[in-house]
Amino acid sequence: MSQKILVIDDSLAASKLAENVMAQNFNGVDVLLAQRGADAFERFNVAQPDLIILNESMPDMDAEAICYRLLNDPATAKVPVVLLATNGNGDAIEERYDNVIRVLPKPVTPESLLEVLTTALSKSKSGGNPARQLLFHDASRTVFSGHTAFFSLRSALQMAYGDRLTGVLRFFINRFPIELFINKGRFLFATTRNFQLYCRESPVILSATNLGLIVEGQTTQAASGCPIFLFLSVRNGFPHDDVVQIVRDHGMRVFSSLWTAGRVMFEFEELQQFPEYVRNFPPANEDPDNWILGSLRHVRFDALMGMQRPDPNGSPAYTRKGYELIQKLKLNDVEARFATAINGAESLQSIAKKIGIPLNDALLIVFRFAALDIIDYWSSNVLSLPGAVPTNGGGVPAAAAAS
Repeated sequence: MSQKILVIDDSLAASKLAENVMAQNFNGVDVLLAQRGADAFERFNVAQPDLIILNESMPDMDAEAICYRLLNDPATAKVPVVLLATNGNGDAIEERYDNVIRVLPKPVTPESLLEVLTTALSKSKSGGNPARQLLFHDASRTVFSGHTAFFSLRSALQMAYGDRLTGVLRFFINRFPIELFINKGRFLFATTRNFQLYCRESPVILSATNLGLIVEGQTTQAASGCPIFLFLSVRNGFPHDDVVQIVRDHGMRVFSSLWTAGRVMFEFEELQQFPEYVRNFPPANEDPDNWILGSLRHVRFDALMGMQRPDPNGSPAYTRKGYELIQKLKLNDVEARFATAINGAESLQSIAKKIGIPLNDALLIVFRFAALDIIDYWSSNVLSLPGAVPTNGGGVPAAAAAS
C-alpha cells in the first residue's frame, strides 16, 4: 500500500518541495494537496494520509483550529502533523496538541524536511488497508487484482468491460472502498459506504426529504453500500427514472475521487447474484472511455496533486491513436473546440486564448485527455531543449507519434 502525505498550504511551493524530496529519496509515496483548511478535511474522505505537513496560517482557518479538529476526530487523531512556522510561533501549538510531532522553522530546507519525513514515515508503515479488512468474501471469486502504480484506472475498467465480467470492481481508499458494479461488462453505478464522500454534492431530493428517512438512509448506506437515493426511492416513492440518473451521476462523482487519491489497490470480485439494491438497476450505454470522461469532468483543479498539474507553458500533441480515440468520445462543446485546436505545435496558452476559455479549464482538459491517452503533453522544459521535439511531418512530436 502506498504511503501518502497531505500538504495543507495555500502555497504550491510547500507541496513542490515535498514532492521533490519524495521523488529523490522515497518510492511509493504520494503527495496530496489542500490549499484551504476545509479542503483538507474533504481530502480525508478520499485518502487518509500517513502524515500531514501543515502551514501555520491558512486563508480560512489557523493551524491551531486545524490541529484541534484533527485531534478530536477518531478518524484523524492518530495522523502525525509536522507544522511549518516562523519565529517559534508553533512551539505553543506543539505543546498543546499531541498530534503535532515536530515544528519546522520557515523557510524549510530540503535537508530538514527529509529528516522529518524519514523518521515519521518509518513509524507510520501501514498494517493493512482498512477498507479491505471490512470485506469478507471468497478469494476464489477474485478475477483480477492490481495496484494503480502498475495498472491505470482505465486499464482496470477496460479489463472488466472487455471480458464482459459480472460483479464488483473495488478500489481500496481510506476506510471504505469505492465499488463499481458491472453486469456483463456494462457499468451500473459506483457507490461507497462513506456517506460524506458520496454526498459531497446532493440534489434537491434530500432537502425535500424527512430528516428521519435521511438518517435511516445514511445508516443503510454505511452498512451495505446501498446509495441513499435508491433507499429513498423505495421508501418515498420518488420517480424511478430520476433516481437512476441521480445514482449514476453521484457514482461518477465518487469514482472521480480516485483520480486525485494517489495510488490505490483494486480487485474485481465475480458475483453470481448482486445485492438486492443492485439487481434491477439498468446498465449504462457508455464504453469505458466515455464513462471515464464523465467521471473526469467532476475533478476540480484544486484537487489535483502537484505532479498532476500540467505546466501552463506546455504544448499538447495527439498520441498515435489519440485522434482516432477522440472521434469515439462524446465531447462537450469546450472539449470539442479544444480537440480541434490541437496541432502538436501550438502552446496551451495560445489554444486557451484562441477558443476563449480560462487557462485552468484548459489545464483540466489536458488532464482528462492525458488520462485517456489521447494526448502527450510537452512541458516548457522539454520544449526549450534544442531538437528535443522533432515532428513526424504532421505537426505531431515524434515521441508522441511513437507512443
